[in-house]
Amino acid sequence: MTQNFRATLAQSARSHSERVGWAFVLAWIFALTSAVCWPLFFPALPADSGQAGGRAFGPPQFLLRDMVIPSHPPLTDATLGLGQSAARSVPQDTLLWALGYFVDASHWVRFLMVGACVIGGLAAAELARTLTSGVVGGAGTGAVRESRAGRTPRSVSLVGQLIAPTMLLWNPFVVERLLQGQWSLVIAAVLLPAVVLAARMRSPWWRTSAIAVAGLTPTGALLAGITGLVAARAWRDRAWIAVTTALVSAPWLVASALNFGAASSADASGAAAFAARAEAHVGTLGALLGLGGIWNRQAVPLTREVGFSAAMVLVLLALFALGFRRVWDSRPASCPETGPCWRGLIIMAGVSIALVALAATSPGIAVMGWALQHIPGAGLLRDGQKWVALALPAYVLLAAAGAEHLAARARDVGTRAGQWLAGAVSALIIVAAVPTLPADVSVLRPVPSWAGWSAVSGVVAMDEHAVAVLPAGSYRIIDGLPVFDPAFKALPAPVVGSGELIVSGTAVAGEGSGLVERTLLAGADAGAGTGIERALDVLRGNGVGWVLVENSPGNMGNAQSILAALDSVYSDDDLHLYHVPGVIERPERPSDLHYAAAWAAFGMWILCALAGPAGALFPRRR
Repeated sequence: MTQNFRATLAQSARSHSERVGWAFVLAWIFALTSAVCWPLFFPALPADSGQAGGRAFGPPQFLLRDMVIPSHPPLTDATLGLGQSAARSVPQDTLLWALGYFVDASHWVRFLMVGACVIGGLAAAELARTLTSGVVGGAGTGAVRESRAGRTPRSVSLVGQLIAPTMLLWNPFVVERLLQGQWSLVIAAVLLPAVVLAARMRSPWWRTSAIAVAGLTPTGALLAGITGLVAARAWRDRAWIAVTTALVSAPWLVASALNFGAASSADASGAAAFAARAEAHVGTLGALLGLGGIWNRQAVPLTREVGFSAAMVLVLLALFALGFRRVWDSRPASCPETGPCWRGLIIMAGVSIALVALAATSPGIAVMGWALQHIPGAGLLRDGQKWVALALPAYVLLAAAGAEHLAARARDVGTRAGQWLAGAVSALIIVAAVPTLPADVSVLRPVPSWAGWSAVSGVVAMDEHAVAVLPAGSYRIIDGLPVFDPAFKALPAPVVGSGELIVSGTAVAGEGSGLVERTLLAGADAGAGTGIERALDVLRGNGVGWVLVENSPGNMGNAQSILAALDSVYSDDDLHLYHVPGVIERPERPSDLHYAAAWAAFGMWILCALAGPAGALFPRRR
């Protein structure tokens, strides 16, 4: 009886210790989340952004490369993935329209980013605890089981639980993709440990929600689906995960099928332009092993360019090597099938990095170029570096195991402070890859938007005519930074553009029709009335009733001669809107059946996203 009483006291002490430990881990995760997400909550003032001077501005908005979030996005065909371009931003855009109808959409972006970082960090810490204690599930269950068996429960170190979320949230992939404006891809990447955890715990409802939220974009859905298939325990679970991934992908799969022309082919030159990029001293493979190597050099922190931080990948790999055996051979008695899961994650990491590296070689670029021209939907694979996100779950485990190895060595020496020193060294190895992360992401701060967008939106909403935009190209320079043309996201009308991108001096054609843009750039001689009339006929025939000129550097060609023949409707310091005179043909629109299918697909995604909370509120009776 005395022995049982002592065991109960010991168990109570351990439970209290675990609660204190988890509070410490949670505080650390919030600190990491703050380092990544702080700019989202501190809008830049006009004086800070260099836009002062007595001008009027609209509300602050997220405007950085691919990240264009209007306060209240309009509902257009492109919002459902039925526009002129491939459905790369659904259900993300549809969700932001629905949520932004009542509340500023930027608030929801903040909520999603912070929530994903915290949930992903907690899942990473739990995976590290699982690796240490040999338990999959609720905290302390392994200790109770071992105590009842008459054995001394294994203590759970906090070192690995602190290092795991550090590896997840503080790495080049997260920083570079945020600087590229791909916030929803970052959400998908940091939620991968949550997908693994839900798959291991056989929690189908929460697993479905995790895959759905990760699937805000097509890439995120595939990342989560592949990770879930690798992490699943049984083939039955894998079958359900495959079905779940298909349901979550319904918005972009349906849109692509209904709008087949937009995704049927892509410019082959994009294969080289979007291939993974080498970094100083480590090359392409070293950059990918360090979770870097994004194609856009401008989205790379300066510390990565000088070479020191990139070279730290060698030290990081050494840390992984210390923990490799522990992860690879992990097969605890309480969960004997866990070992193969960890091995699968390591293999997935190696295969994904190897394939991305091969795709960046000359033969790989040639194969990708052929695929872009001949395989519908291959454009989804064009940006190869984003697939190294599949390495994150394994990296989280390897970093935690390596830190635990160093901490165990320190404990063997007999110094308790030594294990915390080992944890600090492990954290510094990870942080050194992007030592200035909080400063690097500062450009994510919302900037004052152009006040004229509201007026222009009100004018073009009066009819169903399309809007052509100038200067040429799909990016604008706002506040000194490149931004995807806000017209495509802010205007409640079809926006016509070529979608052309300039990557390192190479023009990569988009899916949009370039006829209208070429016509505007070609212009006409001032005295050649017939030439101007032919140009206007092209605009009218393509359903273009408006031409919007934005105050941004870019190619205007000879468009001024055509603009002179148009009716000026609105003008301010940033935007000039012209109306095309004459009878405008109605732009071709999707059918009612297409709209119904797109909305049904979005509804399916909503149901998947709410599966976890619904399962928690209405638990199944046994």
